[in-house]
Amino acid sequence: MQKLTLLFALFILFSCQNPQNENQSKEETAIESSEENPRLARLQKSIDSLSTLNLERPKDIDILLERARKYVEIPNPAYAKSDVDAAFFLDSTRADVLLLRGEVYYISNRTRTSRDMWERCAALFPESKDCRLRMSELYLAIGDLEAALKHVNEVLNLEPKHANAIFMKGVVVRDLYADTTLAMQYFQRAIDLKDGQYIEALDMMGVMLAHRKDPQAIQYFKNALKINPNRADLYHKIGLSYTYEEDYNAALEAYEKSLQLNRRNDEVYFNIGFIHITLKNYDLAIDNFNKALEIREMGVKALYGRGFAYEMRGDVLNARKDYQSCLGMFPDYKPAQIGLERVNRMIEGEDVDWDNQ
Repeated sequence: MQKLTLLFALFILFSCQNPQNENQSKEETAIESSEENPRLARLQKSIDSLSTLNLERPKDIDILLERARKYVEIPNPAYAKSDVDAAFFLDSTRADVLLLRGEVYYISNRTRTSRDMWERCAALFPESKDCRLRMSELYLAIGDLEAALKHVNEVLNLEPKHANAIFMKGVVVRDLYADTTLAMQYFQRAIDLKDGQYIEALDMMGVMLAHRKDPQAIQYFKNALKINPNRADLYHKIGLSYTYEEDYNAALEAYEKSLQLNRRNDEVYFNIGFIHITLKNYDLAIDNFNKALEIREMGVKALYGRGFAYEMRGDVLNARKDYQSCLGMFPDYKPAQIGLERVNRMIEGEDVDWDNQ
């Protein structure tokens, strides 16, 4: 048991993050797009109607902006850019034009134009909170936390109970000062101001509490699911929280609900595999790691997990093969280095000092 405890500690340590540059599954992206088809069909129908109106009234800025918003949702940033540029040409002093043009350029990774649009908006409309909040988000994204704090404080000076600004300040405080306790106070305040109907803040509170291994995290995730019960990622996070608590039956139930909403998440299969290793169900563990690898062929965590399950099952040759494959992709991956050294000693007939693994 001590052998397993020590190895699982190492396994958990490295299971929380993938090595850098691990490729995202192409299949996952494709499936997500397929699942969006009904929504995309509705958006396209709206765009077609707006295009008909645009032919009749080509200089109607409201039509151009509404169609641009639909293109953002699809997303089709190139077409959205065309519409917001046309709107900006017709009137460069409207707040909604400046806000949306900044947004479109932001998602196109042209943040300098976004900044210019939102700064112009803030200058023309001193009471505009939206312009300043978007500036805060932009500076947070590019890592200028002092500027992000300045702009979010400007919003709060205009409206002290602005829930979105309070949430944003929590994010900035967390990153700028590494003060998670104060950040969580801001998140909770934002939740309270929206009477509990603030899914982003509920999710954030759940994540931060989960990092502290606080069982209250589960309730925050569940409250978020009451707002949107189709969030596979929230069930995944609930499963992780139950795993931390070693309530494996509840964790497996949550993971299965996540998979019902999205069967192409390799991380869920990986976490199920981890539980089955803990329960010594090595065949089930291998099966789930295989499913993870079907989705992400370069999934080094799942490859390591499968190798570990093979090792625990006594199949050291397959274990060695998986550890070697891990190191072929990521030579510095420490768990695989240790695992390969261990199984090589076993193959050579040497005793392994498990307490020092």
